[in-house]
Amino acid sequence: MSNIKDVAKLAEVSIGTVSNYINSTRKVSPYTAARIQSAIDVLNFKPNAFARNLKSNTNKEIGVILPNTHDNYYSIILAGIEKELTLSGYYINVALSGDIPENENNILNMYLQKNISGLIIVTCQPDKADYFKENFISRNIPVTFIDRRVQSLDANYLSFDTYNTIKSLVSQLIKNGNRKIGLLVGQKGFSPEDDCVSAYRDCLKQNDIEVDENLIGHTKSSKEDAFRTAISLFQEQTPPVVITTSQSISSGVEQAAHLLGLNADNDVMIISLGQERWSGYYTRVGTINTMRPAYKLGKKAATLLIKNIKSPVLFEKEQIILKDKITDKSLFETAQNSHLRKPNNTSKKLNVLLLSSPNSTAIKTMIFDFTKKTGINVNIDTCKQEYLLETMFKDNKVEKKYDVYMYDIPWKDILISNNVLLNVDEFVNSKDFDKEIFLSDLMDKLGKTGGSYYGVPLFYAPQLLLYRKDLFENQKLREQFQKKYKTPLRPPKSWLEFSAICEFFNQSLNPSSPVQYGTSLACSAMTTLMPEFLPRLWSYGGRVLDENNNVTVNTPSFRKALVNFVNTFETTSPESLSYNIEKTVEEFYMGNTAMLVGFAGYISDANNHLKSRIIGKIGYDHIPGGASILGAWGFGVSSKSSCPTQAFEFISWACGPEMNNYFTILEGQSALREVYENDELINLYPWMPLILKTYNNCKERKSLVFDNKVIPITSIEEIVYKHIKNVVRENADIDHSIKAMQKELEQFIGSF
Repeated sequence: MSNIKDVAKLAEVSIGTVSNYINSTRKVSPYTAARIQSAIDVLNFKPNAFARNLKSNTNKEIGVILPNTHDNYYSIILAGIEKELTLSGYYINVALSGDIPENENNILNMYLQKNISGLIIVTCQPDKADYFKENFISRNIPVTFIDRRVQSLDANYLSFDTYNTIKSLVSQLIKNGNRKIGLLVGQKGFSPEDDCVSAYRDCLKQNDIEVDENLIGHTKSSKEDAFRTAISLFQEQTPPVVITTSQSISSGVEQAAHLLGLNADNDVMIISLGQERWSGYYTRVGTINTMRPAYKLGKKAATLLIKNIKSPVLFEKEQIILKDKITDKSLFETAQNSHLRKPNNTSKKLNVLLLSSPNSTAIKTMIFDFTKKTGINVNIDTCKQEYLLETMFKDNKVEKKYDVYMYDIPWKDILISNNVLLNVDEFVNSKDFDKEIFLSDLMDKLGKTGGSYYGVPLFYAPQLLLYRKDLFENQKLREQFQKKYKTPLRPPKSWLEFSAICEFFNQSLNPSSPVQYGTSLACSAMTTLMPEFLPRLWSYGGRVLDENNNVTVNTPSFRKALVNFVNTFETTSPESLSYNIEKTVEEFYMGNTAMLVGFAGYISDANNHLKSRIIGKIGYDHIPGGASILGAWGFGVSSKSSCPTQAFEFISWACGPEMNNYFTILEGQSALREVYENDELINLYPWMPLILKTYNNCKERKSLVFDNKVIPITSIEEIVYKHIKNVVRENADIDHSIKAMQKELEQFIGSF
């Protein structure tokens, strides 16, 4: 184990200077402080808080870490802790981890620096016994764990007997005739959640009921994540009873049930593990709480910690398990099994064609709401972006199957000129439709041509820069980067800086890089590669066509952009030529890359504990150069639709304010301004204010129009893509490729 002498030696300063830095007793220069902190990080040195407490005998501060306080259970536990510590002459330093390991580690390190006398924690790292043993237990800093047991660690632990609580509930429900019971719990690996699942399984097996895995759902303890999980559960299974393990989860389940039109008395009963309250079991219509004495648990945790502080070495660690006050079994009698209300029988049916994307998944998930409200059944097909436009043209000319199309903003003029989209002025200008709810001018940019409307904005999703905060803030990496490039390591402001950072984090070029690559590029098709290239081109002041629609690719600015793109490409995975957008996002979330330039519509899993390995480690910024593509998609009615009124009903539902919050929670983006100002959604997706700020700097990609003839932007970009692909795939000469590109574009546009 490292000590203060080791830190002083590595930092090449005196022990006294290290002590001054750690204790803030004297001012240390920024340069010296950086060297000391770097040595501390390299040696993983932690000051011995207990020894320093003995010396000063003044610290009466207790660290308390909870996942959150919006769940009333934790708020009441905190009240019990605070009451007992205050009476004993201690004061508390409370921090919230959000169940993000990176956050918890930062808080723990901060507490160690502050000489806390003890720690009370609901940890999100129950597998980190060695960390707690080395940094707290071995240093005689008493720790009391609440709810989540840390395996193989001799430490104070308090919890409720969730196993027997769930077993009691399930047994009573089975006794009352229920054989289909849903269970929504928190994350796997947390002992109370695992105990609940074990009790549920054991009780069903003891009653000869087969365990249906589809009735068990794991979710983060937030109402938004629980809402997503519950929607899927109710659509597939609709159990008449759902047991949840927290009030946050039950709140999300309630929202899902309400949206589905499930009645609390006849369709579904929600039972939640909750805290003791004077008003009884019911917290809201249709939801029943058990009665855990959370305040008592908080007091006992504080009392136990204080006893341990007074005898830090010889104290015999205690484990205290409290009982849930379930007394009245008749409260859990439930109605007979019922099913999701079926929509009214109707001959009305819509066929809708969507882009394969998270937004489409959200629409498909919620389509039952539209059918429930209108009686209109909807068949939804999805298509990859590179085939979607072609499919729309084929359908319009031959098949005549679809009533509603989802389209990309550059396609607007192409679709209108080919009579694919219906003029929707009558619907848009009616008193029932509000054009003012959308982001400024987006309705016109995406849906209007020649004074008429042909579509409505569905979502807006620009490009953002995502980067690994933990890597960019690592002192050792910062020093290495500064030494090599003579500039600080920071989120890149230019594409040249971006390219240098990609080179720095490429392990084959820099073996000390903690990730495999600096970034990844989506180069599998024109529709994915051009959004990677165009922001670079705009940043360097280049364009494909000038304001007079003359071809301008054979220019120094275009060459700079292409050279930068090629340089970046050469530092990415060789598989980038086959990557689509989803793959680049996956590479980033899996911790394989340091940065990602991605569309906001694909990054919602940044905080999804089931998919991301870097939760809590992500920073967000404008893309280098600041000029993002205007990523926006809309809905239009097919000119061949036999039911345009019903088609516009669907569009009004999908694009309107009533459903947009739900779509955003379910991983979709929005075209409505109010969504980006919703505090709860910002807490769920912290990059949303940045999306709003980016809007005015986004650039459109438009087709050219000459004498009512449209030159498709897709055809223009296809030519550019072909030559760029030859450069990166075939290693074609850049200058020769640019000249060939210029010539081919001039011939193509000249043909019109």
